[in-house]
Amino acid sequence: MAEKRVDKEIERQKPNILEHIKGVKFHKLAPGITTHPLVRSGRPCIEGTGITVENIASLRTHHKMDAQQIADHLWLKLDIVQDALNYYADHKQYIDACNKLSSINDRQFEEARFGTNPNSILSRRKSVP
Repeated sequence: MAEKRVDKEIERQKPNILEHIKGVKFHKLAPGITTHPLVRSGRPCIEGTGITVENIASLRTHHKMDAQQIADHLWLKLDIVQDALNYYADHKQYIDACNKLSSINDRQFEEARFGTNPNSILSRRKSVP
């Protein structure tokens, strides 16, 4: 009988994010707005946070908040929120197109996982004892 080979336990190392970021710099798009390929998939963000301009625009358009309410809600300074809203106004078409594409991808992902009819999932769940 052949002897069973026993390998030493392989020690897993966590990836060092600093090694990935090294050499790739944050790009300043406008006052208070930066982007980085490893932060929020390169979407424009408020400098020093992960809050995207898309998030700020969504609060403005969908939730009908003014700049002061957004600043209070997200614990930001008013001028930072104004910078994000100004950037959104200047690049509205691009940001809206990215947002629409993202929602289409999300919907396709959900349909691929569960099918188009969510009731079919519930009916299968009910039939299982």
